[in-house]
Amino acid sequence: MRILVIQHEAEAPAGVVGEGLDRAGAERITVEPLRGDALPDRPEEFAGLLLLGGPMSVAADDTYPHYRPLFRLVGAFHETGIPVLGICLGAQILARGLGRRVYRHRAIEFGFQPVTVTAAGAADPLFTGRGPDLRPMEWHEDTLDLPDGAVLLATNDFCRNQAYRVGEVSYGVQFHPEVDRRILEDWAASPAAQAASGWSDVKARMQAEMDRHLDQAMSLGRTLAARWMDLVKHRRARRAA
Repeated sequence: MRILVIQHEAEAPAGVVGEGLDRAGAERITVEPLRGDALPDRPEEFAGLLLLGGPMSVAADDTYPHYRPLFRLVGAFHETGIPVLGICLGAQILARGLGRRVYRHRAIEFGFQPVTVTAAGAADPLFTGRGPDLRPMEWHEDTLDLPDGAVLLATNDFCRNQAYRVGEVSYGVQFHPEVDRRILEDWAASPAAQAASGWSDVKARMQAEMDRHLDQAMSLGRTLAARWMDLVKHRRARRAA
């Protein structure tokens, strides 16, 4: 099962989600467009698409020329019925690929924040049994409009569209289910985290946050990865038949 992974920066790897894909028997094909890697033309050689995060804005089409072909590729995955999972920036790329707007939110959402699974989310194959209260890691300054026909799966008071599904197998999550301790320690060491968080001591505060919330956040990431791979296997079997 070849999974196409779009990675936008070294500091935003697949982490816990990638490990879940590996355990499920996936072969990860990682493409890094900002390092010059070419995007594939068509989705049919892959069983799924994982879109990772990054600090760039999805609206900056002129700065990132790979966006337009990536939006087309994402749309092709969705139309072909090959599962998509977009994380943070990836959720925004999925929304743009399906014709919806991504724009600057009223403020930055940073840290382990409360998120509520909706009634639709409680019945969804990825989120069932995980709610209603989640505490995933957040770091984003943009938000998105839901694609046509999308189902809202998780929300909070700060940023409504925390997780959504379009059709049967295309998912976007605004939070970061992929994080582990190493990823978060790298993030906390960056000047960008200081600016985004507004915390006086990001490293110390993040260590305390991880002690309280990281185990459950990683459990959520493992669950989402395993269940998404179940969808990948199901879809692959249907295509083969």
